[in-house]
Amino acid sequence: MISFSKASSAHKNIFSPNLTPVLQESKSIIYKLGILSLKGFVGKGSIQVYSIIGNKITDIEVQNLSEFNLQIDLRKNNMYVIRVLNNSDIKTFKIIVD
Repeated sequence: MISFSKASSAHKNIFSPNLTPVLQESKSIIYKLGILSLKGFVGKGSIQVYSIIGNKITDIEVQNLSEFNLQIDLRKNNMYVIRVLNNSDIKTFKIIVD
């Protein structure tokens, strides 16, 4: 026979009613109709665009990343690396232009 003892009251509740869940908007980039747009970034930073073999195409300083749109001509059927540097945070994305 197996018996289980009643849970001890010495265990503390690990969930505090004072904690508020924080939802983070995911960070992403979109390239459509020749325009590169950022989603989920705030503040100032810089955007770097590289070809897949590492050639730098552009490097732009931006004052407000949340409203950033860049008209840039990227060749079809190629892959690019986009780096976004923001508040000591670096996010790297790969895109394929089709």
